[in-house]
Amino acid sequence: MSGRPVVAIVGAGASGCLTATHVARTARAAGRAVEILLVDPAPLGQGLAYSTPDPRHRLNVPAKGMSALPDDPEHFLRWLRRHVHLDFPAGGFAPRLHYADYLEQTLEEFTGPDSDVRVEHVRDAVRDLRRHGRRLRLTLADGTSRPADAVVLAMGHGAPSASWAPEQLCRSPHFVADPWRASSAPTVRTGDHVLLVGAGLTMADMAQRWGRRGVTLHVASRHGMLPLPHADQPQPPVPAPDLPDAAALSLAEVRRLVFRHVRAAGGDWRRAIDGLRPVTSALWSAMDDDARRGFLRTAARRWDRVRHRVDPALSGWLQQRVEDGSLLVHAAEVTDAVDDGDRVVVELSDGTRQRFAAVLNCTGTCVGMRSSDDPLVLNLLNSATARPGSLDLGFATDHAGRLLAGDGASPAVWTVGPLRRGELWESTAIPEIRSQAAEVARAAVAALPSPTLQRRVRDPFGLPLTASTDAAGLYNDALGNILRVRSGAETRLREALVADPQFALGHAALALLGVEWGADVDVEAALISAQRAAGRADEREQRFVEVAVQRVREPGAGSAAALLAYIQAYPEDALAVSLAVPTIAFGGATEIPAEAWALVEGLAPVYGEHWWYRGLLAFIRQEQERYDEARELADLALAAEPAAGHAVHARTHVHYETGDHAGGLRWLDAWITTCGARASHRAHFSWHAALHELALGDDRAALARYTEQLAPPTVTGVRALVDSASLLWRGHAAGAWEAVDVAPVLATVEPRLLADPPTPFVALHAAIALTAAGDVQGLARLRRRAAERTDPVFRETVAPLADALVHLVLGDADRAADALAELRGVERLGGSAAQREIVQDTLVLAAVRCGRGELARRILHARLDRRPSPRDVQRSLGLH
Repeated sequence: MSGRPVVAIVGAGASGCLTATHVARTARAAGRAVEILLVDPAPLGQGLAYSTPDPRHRLNVPAKGMSALPDDPEHFLRWLRRHVHLDFPAGGFAPRLHYADYLEQTLEEFTGPDSDVRVEHVRDAVRDLRRHGRRLRLTLADGTSRPADAVVLAMGHGAPSASWAPEQLCRSPHFVADPWRASSAPTVRTGDHVLLVGAGLTMADMAQRWGRRGVTLHVASRHGMLPLPHADQPQPPVPAPDLPDAAALSLAEVRRLVFRHVRAAGGDWRRAIDGLRPVTSALWSAMDDDARRGFLRTAARRWDRVRHRVDPALSGWLQQRVEDGSLLVHAAEVTDAVDDGDRVVVELSDGTRQRFAAVLNCTGTCVGMRSSDDPLVLNLLNSATARPGSLDLGFATDHAGRLLAGDGASPAVWTVGPLRRGELWESTAIPEIRSQAAEVARAAVAALPSPTLQRRVRDPFGLPLTASTDAAGLYNDALGNILRVRSGAETRLREALVADPQFALGHAALALLGVEWGADVDVEAALISAQRAAGRADEREQRFVEVAVQRVREPGAGSAAALLAYIQAYPEDALAVSLAVPTIAFGGATEIPAEAWALVEGLAPVYGEHWWYRGLLAFIRQEQERYDEARELADLALAAEPAAGHAVHARTHVHYETGDHAGGLRWLDAWITTCGARASHRAHFSWHAALHELALGDDRAALARYTEQLAPPTVTGVRALVDSASLLWRGHAAGAWEAVDVAPVLATVEPRLLADPPTPFVALHAAIALTAAGDVQGLARLRRRAAERTDPVFRETVAPLADALVHLVLGDADRAADALAELRGVERLGGSAAQREIVQDTLVLAAVRCGRGELARRILHARLDRRPSPRDVQRSLGLH
């Protein structure tokens, strides 16, 4: 909505925050205005490594090596001394819980109020990523989607593999498959034993968390080797050796090179290993896949042990536990497990058999891409947007971290961190990740659309329009009228099409107004024009045209599903959203209210505080009977846009459903005569005002309002069917007037709307109008057509309703009352509860006519429990 190019970063842990920081730095240096989306359900900076609140969990690298900025090595150290401890030592190991705060505050340094870089943290998970034209689109777990011009995958570590665990152990409540993400933990008491499977850095953290007096820890791994410590007084690294010119290196050649380098360091293996860091990725790249497999099989654990070391204090603590017998190390694998209910009995390959209160999977993340159960990973692979990297470790990328797609294309998607292990091997520590983040940020910002290019004209929510500037401006005016529920939209669309006859979206929108609003439009001709012009449109507009054609020609579940799928791909299309939500203006594409509620509520990240969205959400809230929230949202929307029709409609319903008939009538009358003078559905607001008058017992005022504001020729067509005819029948059912003359109304309605209505909502009002006219043949025809429809709402609700009304017209009120009382699915007819209440009013009328006063009284009392109404009180008292 900002019009800025968007860089989306999937993952807001250390990798994601570092990338966002460098995107912001790069954009500022280039003078670019950029929007950064950080998408992750977790808080900023935490991820897997830095979410721990335990102060005993320390960084595995001294503070002087943990700067987020490669060109400012002491940045983190200065932060520690400012925020944690004034004299924090450069070689000290800070608690990890501080690092997430550091990352978040560092990002804020480069995205403050004086910056042209904006950051939004979207607290959701990404499920899919696809190319859409020149842009990319992320689909979120809540069903919404967000567009982006560049994407960085910074998802961090995946879940650890539990393939080593016997089936009974996997099913046991004493097994913790992922100790960092577990929602619950087994109970461990004094005297219990706890097994940690795996002997790396995760084991060290879990030993601190679970180890306490009276609890014996067991560590099991194939090699039985605990983590090695950093030196107490670290020395500078030995410079990296020159690499051979050979095109490919065998594992034996790499081993010889490394051992030679260690010997040259005089036996100080730590200095030697630290010196290899600049060439580690080059060594990995020089090996073919067979050599890499051999390394993973025979040397990876030993390499990780010397490369990824721990705080000397933590190493000393582990050794002390070994010496006092509270930590037992087994060079063994799990061979069997049996859950006996209270504990799990585990057998190890060294012969150990022990009952454990808890077994923790500390084996680390080693799941391949093809074996991943992450929906995003699976969808990227299935869509050929990505392909697995070497040995199925991470994704295949180029030297700059850009995804290599399975179909040969190169999407504007980069990876940072563990997802690059297949290409780099070393891709998990902060010094490597911060360098990757800086490099990827430069590439991603460089790939953004150039600000010097002529941007396409866009709609108010940022979607580009394939139209001339004049036509696009007129379309936007029309869209504004539609969102305000204001007249004039079809006129503006016609003017737009005169300005640009090849504007496909304009033709499609005009056709939809002809169907939904009863505008004077040759709908079929408009659809044909839209299809002919679609070849000139972009992918989104082409898809909208397809959906519009389906909605008009094949109304029903299939086209409704197509519309909802379109909204999932393009949630910024406010016209499409308007079409999908049943409101005063549109019939909607959802069968039950909860579906519409979920759709609107899920769009909050897209529309935020926009007045139109607030009005739409207010209407949803009143349907949910959350009237205070609905009133507040409606008032906020009206403060920003006094002509906001959905907000007015929501507030109108709040007044009605809470029984504030006098106050609602005063407020609504004032709006109708001022801001509502140009409302395209002004008749419906008049209908609402008349309902207040009927509820107050002011029948003369209600009839006068009908004559002045609702009777033809003021209101005609489908609007007259829905508002004018229904009001006449409602007043008659309530005893406000005896005679019902709907003939003038029906004379303005196309016969097809009465015989074969396009939606169940229109069918409901056709049935009521035909009943008011006493037209048995018309009701029979409607019943027959409804029974033939594929839409179950027509067959299961509209057809039985027409049957019941035939009985009423023929004078058999008793059978009509029984049929109406048994009618199911009324809520699926669409419209509001106030509109569907006409079925209940008709049931009360039938009950009164056949002398079943108790049934009528019971219905009225139930309604009075929900909503005060002077008329209903009087009617109830008059029943015998």
